[in-house]
Amino acid sequence: MKTGILIGIAAAALSLFCGCAPTMTVNGQTYTILTQSEEQELVTQARRLLGRPGKALNKEEVRFVQKTDPEVKIEYQGDRTGEAQIIWRTPEKIITMHFGGEFLTERMGWTFETEKPMPEVLKFIPQAQ
Repeated sequence: MKTGILIGIAAAALSLFCGCAPTMTVNGQTYTILTQSEEQELVTQARRLLGRPGKALNKEEVRFVQKTDPEVKIEYQGDRTGEAQIIWRTPEKIITMHFGGEFLTERMGWTFETEKPMPEVLKFIPQAQ
């Protein structure tokens, strides 16, 4: 009897430790995804990389990146693997840090780009006659 209870407790504890990683299903495949704190670590790495001297950002833009929450887009292609975009939008510039590969490992690559925002497009709706 005691053995059965101990096995039950061990199984419950094991399921707690093994089953708590977040997952996402993409095209019928279920992948382990980053936790909120790991996503925040990606943002921290992006801020660190963009704040390095010699990048295409001026001091004001670096301050903006350090103080403003970005838009985070992640497309998973495997367990904790895929493409991530960390995006900051200023009135003058869109700053995007791209991460790709196995997130938060030495196999993760990165690039960044800046671009000017597109002007708002006016929508002309023809009037019915």
